[in-house]
Amino acid sequence: MFKTLRGRIIASYFLVVLVSLLLATLVSVFFLSRYVHNKERSDLLRQVEAIAEDINGISGELQRSPSPPSSEPQQGSEPAEAKRVIMRILNSEAEVLEVKLILLAPDRTVITESRAGPTFGEKILKLPPGILSGKGPRITEKFFEKLAGNYVFATAPTRVDRESEGHLIAIKPVHELGSATSTLIWYVVFAGLIALGISMLLALYLSSAISKPVKAVTRAAGRMAEGDYGQEVVVRGGDEIAELARDFNLMAERVRTAYELQRDFVGDVSHELRTPLTSIEGFSQAILDGVIQGEEKQRRSLEIINEESKRLVRVLRDLLLLSEIDAGELYPEKKDVDLVDLLRKLSSMYEVRAGREGIELRVDTPEGVLNADTDPDRLERILTNLLDNAIKYSGGGTVVLSATGGEGLVRISVADTGQGIEPELLPRLFKRFYRVEKSRATRHGGAGLGLSICKELVETLGGTIEVRSLPGQGTTFTVTLPRAVA
Repeated sequence: MFKTLRGRIIASYFLVVLVSLLLATLVSVFFLSRYVHNKERSDLLRQVEAIAEDINGISGELQRSPSPPSSEPQQGSEPAEAKRVIMRILNSEAEVLEVKLILLAPDRTVITESRAGPTFGEKILKLPPGILSGKGPRITEKFFEKLAGNYVFATAPTRVDRESEGHLIAIKPVHELGSATSTLIWYVVFAGLIALGISMLLALYLSSAISKPVKAVTRAAGRMAEGDYGQEVVVRGGDEIAELARDFNLMAERVRTAYELQRDFVGDVSHELRTPLTSIEGFSQAILDGVIQGEEKQRRSLEIINEESKRLVRVLRDLLLLSEIDAGELYPEKKDVDLVDLLRKLSSMYEVRAGREGIELRVDTPEGVLNADTDPDRLERILTNLLDNAIKYSGGGTVVLSATGGEGLVRISVADTGQGIEPELLPRLFKRFYRVEKSRATRHGGAGLGLSICKELVETLGGTIEVRSLPGQGTTFTVTLPRAVA
């Protein structure tokens, strides 16, 4: 039971409810007992006071003539008749209140007492100290030595004859106070059991409501662990469970994307490496087997092997650079770079190649100094990749390398007058191994990594790269970088 989330929720809920009910029951019983005890004390005192008032009304003619409860008063006299009436009152009230009632004279002589309870029959009753008070009714709990126990004494002053006042005393064992509490306790326990049953039903419902979506996430995660990446769980509500489901769906989507990228990456890398390796293997084996004869043919074969080897090295170098970027191990060394000087340097490097391809290469820079806070090696790598693409695909037109400055930013653009790119293809242009025209890219030796490397490097430098292109009018790549602080 405790091995499942639902079992632990039910067990925890049960323990919390049980402990809460036990504490509530104990507190309720404690205060209920005190309440009943105090209420019975106050009720007893009020009843004794009322009986004392009744005795006042009929004891005007009562004489001090104490007699034991078993003796019958003489017939005919008014005091005897009054005493007989008082005895009837004491006997009836004692049965109703379940107490011992005693009427005492001022000197604590027993005038009369009820039949119920212990019989004292003493001329002077020895009571615990502090029981009697002439100031009014009072109730105390004392140890009664004569009866060897703790008793409640409720006393009220009353007239015992025409000239003197005595006391009416009600005596009751302390343990008999609050006797009704036990019945009330059973009611409390019964109500607690009903509350516990209802709570367990709620616990079953709530645990199911909580564990069901968690189980769904667990099952989906298990299937993903087995290789089924097309998992998605239903999101209900806006609580933590729903947030867990949303996070799982987001994670599953990212895992699917990563898996697809990895699969495509492995396929593209295999293809890109297989092409030059096949050429190298084929031509080298042909030379070794003597299939290619003649110095000129062998030289041409060796040139192809050399070109494919360089192509293989470029692909491996780009892959290594991308792996460093993905691992977060590429840390740019930024410094103040003179962009005008850098662009002129690149122009001189590509001037011969551009002339050989029949391309006009122009540099457009502002007057004076234009500096950027960047890594010169990374920036040069970015711009050489962009210039390589521009020269490859400009189709004998014009390539313009330019730089402008703005508020806190510099923009470097590489524009060509080639055939351009369709608008729907632009969002995928910076994806790895993506090539607009694979046949043309293969002819030029491209692997589809140059622009993705440019994007990754620009982001490591804290900048952005964007492309604008119109079919038949050319393409412009713009790199935006932070400007150097003067």
